[in-house]
Amino acid sequence: MKTVFFLVSFMCLFLLSSQAADMNTTLEYADKTVYKKLLLSLEQEKNVTSETALEKSLLEILLRQPQKHMPTIALRMPKNSNDYRILFAAYIDIAIHNEHLRRQLKNSRQKIKTVESEIYKLDQNDPKLLSYQLQDALYHHNTLLYNKEMDIQHQQMQKISKILTLSLEQISIDSAAAGKMLSTKQALVQKLHLDLNRLQIDKEQTELVNDKTDTFIIDKKIQKIQKLYAQTVKETASYEFLLFSHALKRKEHQVFALAKTIKALLRSTPELSVSAKAVMALLESMEKHYLGQIETFEGSGIQELKDIFQQSWDLVNRPIFMINKTPISVFKLFWALIILVAGFLIGSFYKGRIQDLSLNRHSLTTSTRTILANIGYYIILLIAFFMVLNVLGIKLSSLALVAGALSVGIGFGLKNIVSNLVSGLILMFERSVKIGDYVELDDTLKGYITDIRMRSTTINTNDNIDIIVPNQRFIESNVVNWTMRDNLRRFFIPFGVKYGTDPQQVMDIVMKAVMESEYRNEIHDAPDKRNRVIMTGMGDSSVDFELLVWIEGAKMRRPKRTKSEFLVLIYKVLYENNIEIPFPQRDLHIRSVDEGVSFVTERQYMPKERT
Repeated sequence: MKTVFFLVSFMCLFLLSSQAADMNTTLEYADKTVYKKLLLSLEQEKNVTSETALEKSLLEILLRQPQKHMPTIALRMPKNSNDYRILFAAYIDIAIHNEHLRRQLKNSRQKIKTVESEIYKLDQNDPKLLSYQLQDALYHHNTLLYNKEMDIQHQQMQKISKILTLSLEQISIDSAAAGKMLSTKQALVQKLHLDLNRLQIDKEQTELVNDKTDTFIIDKKIQKIQKLYAQTVKETASYEFLLFSHALKRKEHQVFALAKTIKALLRSTPELSVSAKAVMALLESMEKHYLGQIETFEGSGIQELKDIFQQSWDLVNRPIFMINKTPISVFKLFWALIILVAGFLIGSFYKGRIQDLSLNRHSLTTSTRTILANIGYYIILLIAFFMVLNVLGIKLSSLALVAGALSVGIGFGLKNIVSNLVSGLILMFERSVKIGDYVELDDTLKGYITDIRMRSTTINTNDNIDIIVPNQRFIESNVVNWTMRDNLRRFFIPFGVKYGTDPQQVMDIVMKAVMESEYRNEIHDAPDKRNRVIMTGMGDSSVDFELLVWIEGAKMRRPKRTKSEFLVLIYKVLYENNIEIPFPQRDLHIRSVDEGVSFVTERQYMPKERT
């Protein structure tokens, strides 16, 4: 059953295919005789349709098509540098024409595919079949002509390449004259480029006002200048080629840079850009002939690396944004970052080095060492900042407007920060407080100053807590500096005794005990700084005294502990001498009691009954 179904399907496909139109390859490869006979038969037909008219037109075009290729250009050996340059310009023209033929060939092949696909869709009796077949024959004929002409042009280019290569040894090239002419042509190229831009602007203006007459005139001028521009660029490339040939003859490595210049010049012009690949092939062939394969490969590689480096350099130097009309590129930002990092590293190294050197020199105090380190650190950072501005190309004068705008913000939002910075500078130079001073800002904040920076000062309390205090507080509020001039302070230790005690006895025994105590080495006694016990008042419950003692050294920086030690000492000496330390006493007098009030003198606890 399956076999029968397969045979039936095959027969159906065969019958359908027999009805489809063929390509009629006879028309594709026929000569003009066949086309003449077919045209004569069409002209004898009385019923002329649109398809018949189209077929006649196609046959007339086929009859006009040349059967042979175009004649070649006569080539001869150049006699001087001008002939040599003109021959190179002819090579460019042939390369452009060859590229034009290649595009036409590609277009013709695409048309053949389209027409053939339409023919396969038609029936043998379709009236459009002959016109499609003739059109297919025309495209095939054009394809053959394009291929033949491209072969001829390619042979011409090979001959020119060989002539240019071999004749270079006999050609005398004046590089100075060629360079002078090159400069003239380059100036003309720039002028024509500006003229084109001006005409383009004029054209846009005429289009905006819808002036078609002037637009047409300007279009004609643009076409004329574009043609002149392309011709001038080609002549410029030919003089560049003279310099290339001169350097190649002398085997200078400059040839690779000149080859790159010629390539870039041709690619910059749309009319000549299609010839760049063929021209580079010519230049590479000449390089291999005169420099050798290895040296050419090495020089091309080096030039390629230079091109990559130049492209990368152009990329990193391309502006990414503007600061006050100053372009900022990636390269500038990179160098600015490097300088900033280097500034921080150098500043940190300087700071650490000053600290290390000062440790071996007893003439420098901790405060002086820290101030020198901090000031030098900030100067280095300031220098790095100005270097960054110079690298970025930003002038200080250009920042005047920005500074003026920021001044408003500084006056309001940044006032405290600026005040702290200025206060830090004042503290560093005035030295009213120094590193190592024991200061007291209020009843709860006292300790050693361990660091003074631009914005804040660090205080280490007796509890070993580091407190960051804004510098502004040291300037605007009262600061008690316990160690500004020396490590000497007078302590006030109050105590009291009961009424009836001899005051002089109290003062004598307390003073004697203090001066003979284990703390006598820390007690300072001088004519202008005497230690004494004085009576300060007669209170409700006691006679009040106060010990005035000058303490020098580390104990004066621990006020609570020092006060506690002296209070313990006073308590012991009073106790040993049977001097009573009073405490508040009150007598309660009851004037009357209500009759209903009873006082419980004894509380009895009775056992509870069980329920």
